[in-house]
Amino acid sequence: MDIDIFQLPGIVRKRIHYVILAAVVCALLGMAFVLTQKPFYRSTAEIFVDIGAGPVVGTDTGGSLNVQQVIGSQVYLIQSRDVLHQVVTKLNLTSDPYFNHRGLLSRLLGGAKADAATVDGIINALLENLSVARNGDSFVFTITVKHGNSEMAAKIANAIAESYLAVADKARLDVSLKTTRTIAEQAEELRQRALDAQKAVEDFRAENGMISTGDQGLITDQQLAGLNQQLLTARQQVEQLKTAYEQARQLNVSNVEAGAIPETLNSGALSGLRSRYSQALDRQAELAANLGNDHPQMRAIRSQIASIRNAIEIELERIRQLSANTYERSRANLASLEKRFDEQAASTKDSGKLRFQLVQLTSEAQAIDAVYKAFLTRAEELSRQQDLGNGNSRIISEAVPSDKAVQAPKLLVLIAAILFGAAAGAALAVLRELLGGTRRIERSLVAKTGAPMLAVMAGSEPSPASRLDRLARRMPFARPAAPEALPHEAGIRRLGQLLEAEFGTTRPATIAFLSPDGSGRDKVAAAVARELHLAGEVVLFCNGELRRRDHLAARPSASVKIRLDAAAPRDHALQDILHFERIGSGGLRRIAALGSSRVSTAPRSEPVDFAVVDCSGTPAETVIPTVLKHADAVIIVSTVGASGGDALDTLMAEIGPWRDKILGNVLLSGKAS
Repeated sequence: MDIDIFQLPGIVRKRIHYVILAAVVCALLGMAFVLTQKPFYRSTAEIFVDIGAGPVVGTDTGGSLNVQQVIGSQVYLIQSRDVLHQVVTKLNLTSDPYFNHRGLLSRLLGGAKADAATVDGIINALLENLSVARNGDSFVFTITVKHGNSEMAAKIANAIAESYLAVADKARLDVSLKTTRTIAEQAEELRQRALDAQKAVEDFRAENGMISTGDQGLITDQQLAGLNQQLLTARQQVEQLKTAYEQARQLNVSNVEAGAIPETLNSGALSGLRSRYSQALDRQAELAANLGNDHPQMRAIRSQIASIRNAIEIELERIRQLSANTYERSRANLASLEKRFDEQAASTKDSGKLRFQLVQLTSEAQAIDAVYKAFLTRAEELSRQQDLGNGNSRIISEAVPSDKAVQAPKLLVLIAAILFGAAAGAALAVLRELLGGTRRIERSLVAKTGAPMLAVMAGSEPSPASRLDRLARRMPFARPAAPEALPHEAGIRRLGQLLEAEFGTTRPATIAFLSPDGSGRDKVAAAVARELHLAGEVVLFCNGELRRRDHLAARPSASVKIRLDAAAPRDHALQDILHFERIGSGGLRRIAALGSSRVSTAPRSEPVDFAVVDCSGTPAETVIPTVLKHADAVIIVSTVGASGGDALDTLMAEIGPWRDKILGNVLLSGKAS
C-alpha cells in the first residue's frame, strides 16, 4: 500500500473535517431513528416436538435417521409458508397495520380482498418479526413474535404453534395413509405371487413323483434314511452273531464242566444238564470213598454221568447248529438290505437335478411368503397408528401478553451512531488520501525517474475546491491542520535555492525543464529564472521558442522586462537552435544567436551563471535530445491528476541515456494557497 500504518493518525488529523462531518451526520440519523422508533412487544410460546411417532414402523426401516438433523429441521418447518399462511388467514393479518402498511385513502375506503401477492408480503413481514429457537439439546422449541400490540403478539405466537402441530399432524397422517395404501397394494401383489410360487412347487412335485410328508421331507428321502438305519442295525447284528457262532464252535464239555459258557450261548437246558452233571460227579466222589469201584451203586453213578455227558454233547451240537443258522440268516438279511439301499441311493442320485430345482422353487416360495407376511404386519401396524395423531407433540407453554415494551436504548444508539460516523469519516479520509493525495504520485515519480522530489507546490492558478472542502472552510474547527502543498512562490523560492546550492562552483549551468503533460503553461521555468535573477544570478532564459534564421530581431516578452545592454553567453552550444533572453534590471533582451557578434551588441563583461530552457509544452520539445545533450541538469515538472503513467513513461524513454542528468521532480498540486 502507498500509506504506512504509522501515517494514519497524521492523515486523519489533516482531514479531521471528514471525521467530524461523518460523525455529525450519523448522530443526526441516530437521533432521527430514536425519535421515530415505535415500541414493540415480544410474546413467546413453547412447544414440545415428539419425533418418536411417525409413519415408518418396525425396526427394519431401510436406513437410519439422524435425530439431531430431524430435530433441527423442525425450526424450518415452524417457519414454513404453509404454517404461516394458515396464521395469516386465521387472524386476518392482511388488515393488520403493523404488517400491512397501507395508505390513508385505502384505510378510509376499506381494504380490498387480500390476494396472493398481499398474503406473501404479510408472510414475509411476519418472518421478519418471528424467531424460532431450540432450547439446548431438548425437544422444546420457543416461538417468539414481535408486534406493536402485546395481545396480538401472543395470539400470533399461539396460532403459529397450533398451526404447526396441525400441519405436522396432517402431513404425518397423509404420509401414513399413502404408505398404508401402497403397502396394501404391494401386499395383494405379493399374496398372488406367493400363491403362484406355492402352486409351482406342488405341480413340480406331482409331475416328478416327489411326494412330501410335510416337515419330514420327501418319502424317497425318508425311505433311504430308514434303509440306512436298518443297514446299520443288520451289520451290527451280523457281527454279534458271527462272534456267537465262533464261540459256539469252540465250546465243549470241558468248558461246560468248568462253567466257561458265553452268556450269549447259555440256555436253560444246558444250565440244567451242567447242574445235574455236577451233582453226579459229587455223588460219585462220595460213593468212591465208601464203596469199591465194582459196587453196583458205583456202576450206576458212572452210567448216569456218561448219560449226562452225552446229553450235554447233544445240547452243544444243537447250540452250534442254531448259532450257524442264525448267523447265516443275518448275513442274508444284510445282503438284502445293502441291495435295497444301493437301488434306492441310485434312484435318489438320478433325481438330483429335479431335487435341486425343487429346492430352488421351495426357497423362492418361502422368500415371497416371508415378505408377504412382513407387509401384512406393516399394514396392520400402520392402520393402528393412524389414530395416534401427533403423538406427544403439544404446546407446553402458551404465549401471554407482555406488559414491557421493547425499545432500543436511546443513549446507546446515539453513542453507536457517533462512533460509526467517526470510523466512517476516518475511512473516507484515508481513502481520499489514497485516491486524491499527492503522496502516491510523489512515490510514483521518484520510482520511475530515479530522482528525488524537489518540491510539491500549488499551481499558478487555483483549482476549484470540492463542496466538502468549501464546507470545511466555513467551519473553523474542521479546517485541516496543515496545507497539502507549498504555496507557489515558496516552491519557486525553494527551487532557486536548490539550484544555487547544487551549482555553486560549476558555472555556467544549463537547466532544462521538461513535463510529461505540457505543464509549461504554469511558467515554472520562467518563475525559476526570475527567482535566480532576484537572487543576484546572471540568467539566460529560453521560453521554448526556436530560432528563426530569417528573423534575428527579438520578440519582447510580456512576463519579464527586457534589458537592452545584456550580453550573450560565451560559446553556448544551443545558440543556433533556441532564442535566449537575458534577464536584467531593464528586462529581457532576445538574443538571436548566443555568442554571435553580428546580432548581440551588448557588453559581454558580465558572465552568465544559469541558462534556463523551458521544454514544457513549448516548441522546444521537438529538439529535446539536443537540449538534453548540452544540458547540465533536467527538472521534470508534473501536475496532480494530469500526469498519467503512460506520458511519463514516454518522456523517460525519450530522455534515454541522459537520465543521469535528472536533478529532481517538481509536483504541482493544482491548489493555490
